Amino acid sequence: MMKIYKLDKSLCFLLLSIGALVFAAASENTPSAPEQSSEITALVDRAAIENLMVDYYSHIGDSSFDFSRYFAPQGVLDVNGIVASGEKEIKALYVRASGGALAAQVKRADDAPPPAMYNMQLTNLKVEVNGDSATAEMFWSSMEAETLISTPRLTEYGRDRTELVKQDGQWLIMHRMVTSGGGMPAGELKSYLHMKR
Repeated sequence: MMKIYKLDKSLCFLLLSIGALVFAAASENTPSAPEQSSEITALVDRAAIENLMVDYYSHIGDSSFDFSRYFAPQGVLDVNGIVASGEKEIKALYVRASGGALAAQVKRADDAPPPAMYNMQLTNLKVEVNGDSATAEMFWSSMEAETLISTPRLTEYGRDRTELVKQDGQWLIMHRMVTSGGGMPAGELKSYLHMKR
């Protein structure tokens, strides 16, 4: 038969106190996670900014997408001298660029080949991070074809210079300047000629 021993309350308190002291001492000797170096932080931030820019460009051509989500509340978008400031103006500029909210869809015959995809491409992306601010510079171009069996063509190309800020741990665009190098829509020529570069 197993014997049951009764412990004195004082002895129990003493044993618990010793256990707590041993645990506290062991915790103090446990090494804490090393702090992330500034170089590693800059690399992580750079990767986040690269992903942001690629994601941004992947939605161009989608008139229903809200591009203002990438901008700081006081962000500015400058496209060939046409300047939009803040969420409402940025949204309106993209609606205008897509031909309007109710842009007519081209009707195709039932036996016509499917329409081709519209693609934006980024090259020579260079990101420089300086604490909670950064710049990203790149070349961009757009490719499209009338149908899946049509020959694709380069439709426009140019440069992008974007200034970003980190707010609440998230990178956002503060000022984005897009400048066409060729293929620019004729309606943007006047503002392009007067834009500050």
